[in-house]
Amino acid sequence: MKKYVTSTVFAVILGSLLSGLTCRAGGKEPTPQSIKEITQRVADWQIDNFDDHAKYRALPLNSTASYHHRNNYHDLEWQMGALYAGIYQWSTVADKPEKCIDFLKMIGERNRWELHKLPYFADDHVVGQFYLSLYEKFGDAAMMAPTKKRFDWILENPRTGSIEWCRSEAEIQTDCRHRWGWCDALFMAPPVWARLAKITGDSKYLDFMDQEYHVTYDFLWDKEEHLFWRDSDYFDRREANGEKLFWSRGNGWVFGGLALMIPDLPEEWKGRPFYLELYKQMAARLKTIQREDGTWSMGLLGGSEGYPIKEASGTAFYTFGMAWGINNGLLDRETYEPVVMKAWKALTACVTEEGLVGYVQPVGASPGDSFADKTEVYGVGAFLAAGSEVYKLYGGLPPEK
Repeated sequence: MKKYVTSTVFAVILGSLLSGLTCRAGGKEPTPQSIKEITQRVADWQIDNFDDHAKYRALPLNSTASYHHRNNYHDLEWQMGALYAGIYQWSTVADKPEKCIDFLKMIGERNRWELHKLPYFADDHVVGQFYLSLYEKFGDAAMMAPTKKRFDWILENPRTGSIEWCRSEAEIQTDCRHRWGWCDALFMAPPVWARLAKITGDSKYLDFMDQEYHVTYDFLWDKEEHLFWRDSDYFDRREANGEKLFWSRGNGWVFGGLALMIPDLPEEWKGRPFYLELYKQMAARLKTIQREDGTWSMGLLGGSEGYPIKEASGTAFYTFGMAWGINNGLLDRETYEPVVMKAWKALTACVTEEGLVGYVQPVGASPGDSFADKTEVYGVGAFLAAGSEVYKLYGGLPPEK
């Protein structure tokens, strides 16, 4: 009897170890075909439902902010800019990219390739990412001209005030919104400045980006945690468990923005190592705080106890950024592939049969709620960007041109 019990215990332990290995590897390895199918399904659903996107959104509970409404977003708002970036990333590997490219050209043409309204506001610059990508593809000067004109004006009229955050727009006494005073801005504007520098060959755009990026980094980067505060209003905020409050999607904006921008930085540029090191530091920290379910908590250090509901947009940006890093030799595949696989598995579980990406936190500046049957266009954009890099990671190649 004693011998039987010992053998049984050994078998249970061995089974648990093997099960743990399977879990850590994320289960069955994705295939290019499975990745392509679900990512294309998401792209098709979003493009087909673009004109009705508002009805698939959830409004944050108890919010009175003016931007929380049931209307469609304007074509040129930041929410849309993130979607367009993801659609363009997916178009570079899709079997039939025409639907994506035609959609993006339609958006650009009906808005005359203009940026959004506020001249300095980073959120109103983000659509320039896909404008400049299409300019590189088609060489149509009209696609680039308004962005270049706006940025030339900014260079001639720079703001130099503090980026300390003023929560009320009616009481703004700093340049927190005229410069990059919130970490999301590092996704919205810097990749556009870097791409314009690459396209024009004029270093003044790169120099300005680098100068302003360092201002934000010096102010909002936590050197102990290797994460970004959302803005200075969060410096004293804490999670229920006593940890510092770092917003998942906020850091996702930064991490995803680095993956979009680094390819446009000149190899020989003296400022490039800073961005590579920042990217690697964030990746290493994010690896340590991934949840067992493959996602990241809405408050990164709050744990599953503080955030029992999963969230897809921050997770999608991290998946995109890490898969990109592996594909480009910046991250060790053996170390980071299990992280990406687990995250991708979690993301695909958020997609409905129709192609809606659920569990995307609504518009906000801090952790909030998410819902299985509600989405947001920026979460879809992050998913499409992730799919484009995960597809490459698991053997998918861009179709022959």
